Amino acid sequence: MRIYFSFICLFLSVTVFGQQKLSGYVYSAKDSTALEAVSIYFDGTTIGSITNQKGHYSISAQEGIKSPLVITMMGYSPVYINNYLNTNGKMPPVYLEEMTEQLDQVFLETDPWTRERKLKVFMREFLGRSQEALKCKIHNPEALKLHYSPSQLKLTAWANEPLIIENKHLGYTVNYTLNDFYVNYEKSLSSGMQFVNMVYYEGFSFYQELKKKKRRKYIKNREDSYSGSTLHFMRSLAQKKLHENGFRIFYDKFEAPPYLHFEFRKVLEKTYVKLLVEKLSILYNNNEQSAIQTNQPFIIDAFGNHTPPSAVIMGGAMSTRRFAFMLPLDYKLQPE
Repeated sequence: MRIYFSFICLFLSVTVFGQQKLSGYVYSAKDSTALEAVSIYFDGTTIGSITNQKGHYSISAQEGIKSPLVITMMGYSPVYINNYLNTNGKMPPVYLEEMTEQLDQVFLETDPWTRERKLKVFMREFLGRSQEALKCKIHNPEALKLHYSPSQLKLTAWANEPLIIENKHLGYTVNYTLNDFYVNYEKSLSSGMQFVNMVYYEGFSFYQELKKKKRRKYIKNREDSYSGSTLHFMRSLAQKKLHENGFRIFYDKFEAPPYLHFEFRKVLEKTYVKLLVEKLSILYNNNEQSAIQTNQPFIIDAFGNHTPPSAVIMGGAMSTRRFAFMLPLDYKLQPE
């Protein structure tokens, strides 16, 4: 995080125009029997379904969707499908493999940190350091595997099953498959103390309403979380509505025309973006300061989801909005 700097990556991307139904069957690879109650969802969204007793499912897919279709069930290895839009709605059968017991990673040096300490760091860097993060709870923290490497100054985390996260700030229950997580530290030469240098995580997620009826506080908190977020910025950048949506751009301490240092190429609903300078500062509503850096050109779809996720590094206020502030990609795209 370079004290003020971090980037958070999720394999997420979705656009919404028209709708079509996807339907298919899920079976056990072991004996070809139908699997009931298999979860089917589009990564990072609230769009999901489950299989019936015959292993059949049906789910609505929006035209232009980019998010992987995730097929998952406890005790089985998940399946991710990306090319579902070429199926005319009829999905090929999916056979889930039973998950074999995975051996923990082997490390060649002793881990000096207690599990309690590592878990505390994970919660702080994954959920966030804010009061809002205190309203989030991981119901199965025992699924987390944690290791600290003193030679690399690096904390690593992984899980063999989805994390079940209850977010009472935004009103969601989130199933999160953690694919990668690490915290890199750097040591002060003068004091010898360690400071967070970078936080990185990525995974697949499915959002469900915490309550059948959305409370007013959830609606307000979601709007507050969205305002000035990375998703809000990317949608505004793709639509060239930065100024209208309260974003100002600064380069080398001076305000710049909002799109002067970006190169755009529009192809259908996708916007190809190249940052022409090393770093830009972003001011939202004249009081929240963030920064953007890139290590390669990236793509923004029509609703602000950028890929590849690791191409963009956000700093400042946007980078501090950890999982406690994360909204589903179809936020504001689905009717309330």
